[in-house]
Amino acid sequence: MAIFRSHPYGAYNFSVNFDGVEASFAEARIPTAEIEVVEYREGGDRTNEVRRLPGITRYTNLVLRRGVVGSTDLWEWFKATRQGDLQRRSVVVTLLDEKREPVMTYKLRNCLPVKYVGPTLRAGASDLAVEEVELMVEGIELE
Repeated sequence: MAIFRSHPYGAYNFSVNFDGVEASFAEARIPTAEIEVVEYREGGDRTNEVRRLPGITRYTNLVLRRGVVGSTDLWEWFKATRQGDLQRRSVVVTLLDEKREPVMTYKLRNCLPVKYVGPTLRAGASDLAVEEVELMVEGIELE
């Protein structure tokens, strides 16, 4: 689905979908994918150089931020995970163009909440109340 064009897409148009249910977020930080490098040297090698092979792939967490709207769905999911009820979900983050047409999709597999951050409340401030959730990710597909 990735649609190429000569200038970059804006980071402000995106949608987030949990197992087919659309949710609104102000920010979605896509995980970093990194392949660990495994170094080894065979005993019979005549040089002191190591061989390097790809090892385990690791992903950072998906970070989602949104204004507090009175919904406790993220907290309830976090609470269920904390209590051992593992409700793994697929999360799809779709980058949209100016016409809100999909141009690139990140499919994140087997996500679970591992961190919840409530809003910072300050008397006299005019900021919005924002909550944040971090989801561990077992795999990423890019379309």
